[in-house]
Amino acid sequence: ACDTEFFEERKEGMNVKTDIKSNEYLLDETRISERAKKVFDPNDAVVQGMPDPTSCTVSFQVVDWEGNAVSFVNSNFMGFGTGIVPDGCGFTLQNRGAGFSFEEGHPNVIEPYKRPYHTIIPAMLTHSDTNEIYATISNMGGFMQPQGHTQLTVALACGLDPQSAIDQPRFCIADGTHDGVAMVEEGVEETIIHDLEVRGHKIVSDVKGPSRSLFGKAQIIKRDRKSKVLWAGSDGRS
Repeated sequence: ACDTEFFEERKEGMNVKTDIKSNEYLLDETRISERAKKVFDPNDAVVQGMPDPTSCTVSFQVVDWEGNAVSFVNSNFMGFGTGIVPDGCGFTLQNRGAGFSFEEGHPNVIEPYKRPYHTIIPAMLTHSDTNEIYATISNMGGFMQPQGHTQLTVALACGLDPQSAIDQPRFCIADGTHDGVAMVEEGVEETIIHDLEVRGHKIVSDVKGPSRSLFGKAQIIKRDRKSKVLWAGSDGRS
C-alpha cells in the first residue's frame, strides 16, 4: 500500500471531470465567499474552555440545498500529531509521515512529493447516470474504514435508511490482512458465526461495550434525487 501515483500510471477514460467551466465555477473565490457568508456565524465559531478528551481523527459530512456535498476526514495522527505547533498558530502539524517505510524498493518508501500510506478515506456515492450525489459517507477507524464503507454501502443499497445502516452490526478484520481474525459485533446470529467458522474463517464474536469502538464511527447523509430531501445518520458507538 502506498501513494498510487508512484506505482500505477493514470489511465485514459478514468471518468475524471475535465469541464473547465465547471472547475472554474467550483473554485471561484467570489462565489465561495458569498456562500460562506450565508452559513458562517463567527459568534458560533469560537468555543472557550478546555476541549473534551477525544481521538485524533474527526469527520464531517455536508450537503447543501443545491446538492453540492463534502465528505471530510482529518487526522493529526498518534494522538497529538507531531507535537509541533507553527508559530502564531493554535494547531499541531499532522504526523502521517510516520506511515512511510525506510525499506529501499518498497512502494511506500519515503521520497519527495509523495504521500504516505494511510487510512484517511472520506467517501461519496453518486448516481451512475447523472453523477448526482446519492450519499456522503465516512467510517473513521483505521483499517475499518474501507471495510465499513463497503458494509454501509451494501446496507444503503439494500434499502436501509442512513441511521439503520449505521446501527447494523459490523465486522472488522482488525489487522487489515486477507487472513486476519474477523471481529464481529454483538447482534449477529450464532448460525451465521458458525457457518463462517465452518468455512475456515477465524472469528471473534459478540464484541460489545467499549470494545465496539473497533468498528469505527460512521456518518451518512443521503439525498433523495426527486424530492431533494436530506436524510442523515450518525454513529452511537463513539
